[in-house]
Amino acid sequence: MVIKMEKVDVTIIGAGIAGITTAYYLQKNFPNITYKIIESRSDVGGTWDQMKFPGVRADNDMYTYGFSFNPWQGPIIGKGQDIKKYIKQTAEKFNIKKHILFNTQVTSSSWKDSQWITKTNRKNFTSQHVIFCTGSRDRKNPHLPKFKNENKYQGKIVHTQAWGDTDYKNKNVTIIGSGCTAITMAPSIIKEAKKVTLVQRSPAWIINIDSQEKSSRGYKTFEVLKDYIFSRFFKKSLRKKIIATDPYYNETTTPSYDYWDQRPASSLDQDYFRAVESEKVSIVRQGISNWETTGVKLQNGKVIHSDITVMATGGNAQLLGGIDIFVNDKKVNINDTSWYRGMMFSGIPNLFAHAGYINFSWTARCEIVSQRICTTINYMKKKQLTSCTPKYLGEKSKPSIQANYVLRAMDKFPNRTYKFYQNYLIEYLSFKWSKVNDGAVDFK
Repeated sequence: MVIKMEKVDVTIIGAGIAGITTAYYLQKNFPNITYKIIESRSDVGGTWDQMKFPGVRADNDMYTYGFSFNPWQGPIIGKGQDIKKYIKQTAEKFNIKKHILFNTQVTSSSWKDSQWITKTNRKNFTSQHVIFCTGSRDRKNPHLPKFKNENKYQGKIVHTQAWGDTDYKNKNVTIIGSGCTAITMAPSIIKEAKKVTLVQRSPAWIINIDSQEKSSRGYKTFEVLKDYIFSRFFKKSLRKKIIATDPYYNETTTPSYDYWDQRPASSLDQDYFRAVESEKVSIVRQGISNWETTGVKLQNGKVIHSDITVMATGGNAQLLGGIDIFVNDKKVNINDTSWYRGMMFSGIPNLFAHAGYINFSWTARCEIVSQRICTTINYMKKKQLTSCTPKYLGEKSKPSIQANYVLRAMDKFPNRTYKFYQNYLIEYLSFKWSKVNDGAVDFK
């Protein structure tokens, strides 16, 4: 079978928030540019097209999570399907959807002879630039902790990332995990489940959000970053203050780590706190030993009986969608590269990729990175340059967050990060005013 080749100026991989944001800014800055968005799924939305578990919603405010060029008009916290509709409406409003090739899987991207060749299962593309909008989560392989004797369990095991048509009505449900997903899911599950048991090896910090809150993008930006910075400078005093003023926290519900060492989970209108007060819900603070016929056996010997066990255990981190990258016929190992501004990798020409913050909106960073990409492309056009390639830094660096999903994937991340600030305001100013040719990138 002969696979057709199509030439475009830019190849974008992924039609979630990052892909739509990238396309918007490319069109805005270069009205005559040609581009194609390659999407493996059948619709736009990325995470919000995939996630179907009960109660799925944003875990941060929509004032900062929404697009600045098409502001969100709904409540402060968006439901999963409403966010997907919003992304789809944005793609249609700005004539982006016609550039998307759905149900198409990218198999590799190769740089050779000063151009990218992106191969898919349907057709191939050549382009001067390739922009990965695949997020930082492995969409095919979620994190599934393995416990002994799994084959003994006679109930159903389901991960929230692959919920499918799981029916939990009038069933005994065990939810394993204490992060954002488990906190979001519990209030929805108890509405129809017979009984819900939350198995949490360690508790998490949880903040409550008022669904009726009205604000603005500017104020929420200031508020979130102020709280984060305060938490870094006054860790111990903030911890004491939260424990003293919030009746939820006690010896068993207080996390072992400091506030904002990991992203806090969100309760909406006290829904989680009310849920755990229900007679239908119980919380167990124990690690898991192994599976039994009727459920999981805890390390203290107790067996939690259930018809369904939900693994709200998070995802596995992954950069560039797990797609093979080649430069001059040599396969690139991302772990051998340096991460330039959280948007490019040393030794890989004309390849950009989006990554988010631990402490702020994914969309906000997508927008400033997209604008920086456009500034870089414009600089290259004016100077008649063919390629831009970040330089390598030899030193190893530590992750900016000690979250398990990051620590598990350190061998898949660049071994050095530089000029990647976990601060939206600093990056906004830096991306806007710093030189494109800053000495850290080779232009040819």
